[in-house]
Amino acid sequence: MSTIITDDEFKHIAHLSRLTLLPEDGFIIDQLSQAAEYSSVLNELDTANVSPTFQVNHKQNVLREDVILPSLPQSVALSQAAKTSNGYFVTKATIKK
Repeated sequence: MSTIITDDEFKHIAHLSRLTLLPEDGFIIDQLSQAAEYSSVLNELDTANVSPTFQVNHKQNVLREDVILPSLPQSVALSQAAKTSNGYFVTKATIKK
């Protein structure tokens, strides 16, 4: 079997994937090459009259109309808060500096 993916391409793919490669992981190159070779079968198809698509099942997002409704007054929203300051909730820090 001819190797489609070179060692440099494999190292680049591993770098992009944030993978640490070990010398015994060389078999993965053959597996990736087999997958690439298998998908090259698609190049044999005549797609001249096929329009490009990104959605193959022809479904569309179903979105509801955006309706603006009255919301809680700030005083009511904050009424059950353990601690507030200047109209905002006060919580413990979530990010350590």
